[in-house]
Amino acid sequence: MAALIALFALLRALRRFVEVDERPVALVVAVLVVVTVALVPTSLGRGQVPAERAGWRKALQFLAAGAVTALATLLGGGVILAGALGVLAAATVAVAWPALKKST
Repeated sequence: MAALIALFALLRALRRFVEVDERPVALVVAVLVVVTVALVPTSLGRGQVPAERAGWRKALQFLAAGAVTALATLLGGGVILAGALGVLAAATVAVAWPALKKST
């Protein structure tokens, strides 16, 4: 559900920020960003994440990717560069937010 909301919000934002002739590229970039973020794990190399926290992390990854992509496009970056920065933001969430250690 978070992926669909993120895709819709990202498409709406990019539609306002890009020229008419760049909208097909923006559509492809938005779909690729959302699909790539869906494939990025919620924690990279730091162990298992409980299911209830994994959902929040994935939602935060979608939010970060969408916000960074829209902001980079608004600030004048190209749509493709903005999409790459959005995916990088999602991966940063996975790395920066450490997994919880199991208590024994």
